[in-house]
Amino acid sequence: MHAFVPFLLSTAKFNDIIKGGLKIVYERKKIYMSIKVAQVVTLSEMGGAQKHVLLLSTELKSRGYDVTIFTSAGGKLIEKARENGISVVLVPDMVREISPVSDMKAVRNLYRLFKEGGFDIVHSHSSKAGILARIAAKLAGTKRIIYTAHGFVFNEPMSSIKRAIYIYIERIGAMLGDKVISVSKKDLDSALENRLVSGEKLVYIPNAIPEISKESLRAAAEVKKELGIPEGEFVIGTISNFYETKGHIYLIEAVKRLYAEGHNFRTVFAGQGPKMQEMMDISGGDKGIMFLGYREDNYDIMNTLDLFVLPSIKEGMPYVVLEAMSLGKPVLCTKVGALTDMIADGVNGFIVEPQDSGVIYEKLKWILGNRDSLQPIGAAGEKYVKDNFSMSKFTESVISVYEEA
Repeated sequence: MHAFVPFLLSTAKFNDIIKGGLKIVYERKKIYMSIKVAQVVTLSEMGGAQKHVLLLSTELKSRGYDVTIFTSAGGKLIEKARENGISVVLVPDMVREISPVSDMKAVRNLYRLFKEGGFDIVHSHSSKAGILARIAAKLAGTKRIIYTAHGFVFNEPMSSIKRAIYIYIERIGAMLGDKVISVSKKDLDSALENRLVSGEKLVYIPNAIPEISKESLRAAAEVKKELGIPEGEFVIGTISNFYETKGHIYLIEAVKRLYAEGHNFRTVFAGQGPKMQEMMDISGGDKGIMFLGYREDNYDIMNTLDLFVLPSIKEGMPYVVLEAMSLGKPVLCTKVGALTDMIADGVNGFIVEPQDSGVIYEKLKWILGNRDSLQPIGAAGEKYVKDNFSMSKFTESVISVYEEA
């Protein structure tokens, strides 16, 4: 009996601890549910920044945060967010181009929405939304103002005067906010070198992706047949919207040289955008080049590729490369943004200098002649992504930034 008393006491104490722990979890959930977060992104078409916003918003909602996305009209982000139960507010005057009249209207609308909505945190993404939302949030007295840089605009090719203006704008934005999150180490270094923000206000949090179930994808042979690609034909391709910064022209110039030399393979472009027709014209109707336009089944398209190529001029940390690698696809990309941190040439992928169709041509020519080397490189890339880019770690890192205040 005496031996049993300590056991009863310890059991009761254990139960108290469990109840206390559950109460803490419950109280923390209640706190989260009272925290209102505005996620702001300029465009609503599904690019990298939009995918980032959707994934983050979904994860935050699952943890009890009250999340609303603010964006412009017309894109798939709106539909996908609402499918996930996330509120979306449209800001019609928020446009990508610099427009003093529209920009002032957007600031005024965002100020009113933030003030009336009582948002505790405003988290902006992309350059235009980054400055407009931070101005509006500061005027509205928002408690916590965060900005995620998905690649700084001033790192794009431009005149020195224009570059100086963008740097100045980024400095102003940084002064208005509490933290700047960089998704790549290159952008983090760039922010420090250009004195955009002090070191204590700068945080490095790389992107992450949920695990993709290969079993849920359509068979590559089935998709190839649907696209009219012969079974066994080597397929390279990219999935990205047609903007100048994506560098489609360099890939097109490279593959046209290879086709002229008699190489047999297929090139697939999935995506839409303002440069699409121009790229189609430059391709000259070459039968080896296919333009698929916007696709809902991008993972299925990616799964048919033997090599994924991203010839960008500028990037932050492109989700599409993480996705391709997670499917075991060898990738060929350019030395921009976080890709310089991620890709070791010939080890877990291939990487070349940007804005040079000649180096893409040379690398593709080598790959076409050494196809047996691709499987281990694709496998190494898949392992690298699984080991380094988990959604739980990414979300907790962002929450820690939110909770500092």
